[in-house]
Amino acid sequence: MTSHRIAGAVLVGMLALLVPACGSGASQSATTVAVIPGPYDFDYTIPLGTAARLARGEDIEVMPNELTAALGQTIRIVNLDTKSHEVGSWYVLAGSTLTYRFVSIGTFVGVCTTHPSGQFTLTVTN
Repeated sequence: MTSHRIAGAVLVGMLALLVPACGSGASQSATTVAVIPGPYDFDYTIPLGTAARLARGEDIEVMPNELTAALGQTIRIVNLDTKSHEVGSWYVLAGSTLTYRFVSIGTFVGVCTTHPSGQFTLTVTN
């Protein structure tokens, strides 16, 4: 594993801890982040060239602008692009994969660089 990928995995893990702390205002405790095995309830791939297509003004949609998930469900975002992307509270480094299990109920709103609206809203229910 290259140092770039190791640094990316560490950053993705640290950012995944931020999701429960944002938006709901409820007190949450941090948990250890690990790669979550599939299958995944939500599975998205950011294709190679996504950033370039967006820069040319193409109207593409990789992720939905709103996602509703149940507590305990999982998501995987594979970034095949050469550019890192923001998806809500997550920062998915170029060439990396983010996996996450939803552990906090609430609504989380953030930037989405893979959607024409530029925003991503995640709602996690019980």
